[in-house]
Amino acid sequence: MDVNIDELIIEEDRPAHIAKHKVTIEEVLEVLAGDYLVVKGKLGRSLLIGKTANQRLITVVVGPRNGVNKYGLVTARPTKKKERLLYQEKFKGD
Repeated sequence: MDVNIDELIIEEDRPAHIAKHKVTIEEVLEVLAGDYLVVKGKLGRSLLIGKTANQRLITVVVGPRNGVNKYGLVTARPTKKKERLLYQEKFKGD
């Protein structure tokens, strides 16, 4: 499953929401700029598991929007153990 994001919509309340998970918009953008694992989420959403510039592993949840490769930021949080294992399996040796 591939998710190519040309446009990420960040609604006004999202920075404060993800701050509750101790994640910043900058970290979200760092994950999207790098290599990430895509996992199918609930409600048609996608979980993007990747590393920040500081090698922190986070999970970014996005939902499709109208338009090609256009997604909205739902949330971002530290990666759960099961997700971390999936990421490590995919990118072993990195």
